[in-house]
Amino acid sequence: MNKTLVAAIAGLALAAVTNVAIAAPTLSFRVFEDLLPQAGPTVTSTTGVLSGSFSTPSFTVVTGLATGIPVIAAPSLGAQTTSISSNTNFGNGPHTIRVEFTQTDVPSLSAGGLAAQLASTLTANLLVNGNLIESVTISNYANANNTAFGTTTLLATQTFTTPGANASPVITANLSLPNSLFSETMIFSARFTGGGANLQASSQIVAVPEPATLGLFGMALLGLGMLRRSRQA
Repeated sequence: MNKTLVAAIAGLALAAVTNVAIAAPTLSFRVFEDLLPQAGPTVTSTTGVLSGSFSTPSFTVVTGLATGIPVIAAPSLGAQTTSISSNTNFGNGPHTIRVEFTQTDVPSLSAGGLAAQLASTLTANLLVNGNLIESVTISNYANANNTAFGTTTLLATQTFTTPGANASPVITANLSLPNSLFSETMIFSARFTGGGANLQASSQIVAVPEPATLGLFGMALLGLGMLRRSRQA
């Protein structure tokens, strides 16, 4: 093969690897009330930690905290609404608050290559006046096209209606990743029927170890067991 062509191909490959390596995962956070986006810019961060606070017509406090890459290993994403409190001047009828977190530029190779398996946990604490919180739905999504707030693939969802502490089991989902980068999104949606209620909710996405990794781990344990038996013989 022509040496110039080989060099060109090598250069393109190096550039592709470099682009993946230098991509900075970005966390973003936004709030809706009754499906209407709330005033103020979307809060973003490239440090791996994001926090923000909003107030809306029906809610005095809507705060959010997210932790992602590089603070925690790819493709993990953890997010929580540290406090959602309905205004005592709540007005007539129920209102729905929706808090969305997203992490873009997540490297797919760290998530298991082309066939990633991701695990989710979801929790909701319907605390003060929890009977005034009709329902809380938490949903985790992935987007293979690396779109911010993309909801192409549903990873896990759970709806809670009981006052007090609620938690889901670990929910796993397979994800097809044809691209080198993808995005993750968490959506917290809560329907309040009155003022003076408070909610805290959280979720986490982590990678499930690949079968090959688990197989190697199992072989290692078997080897240690055989070594121990041989020493006892």
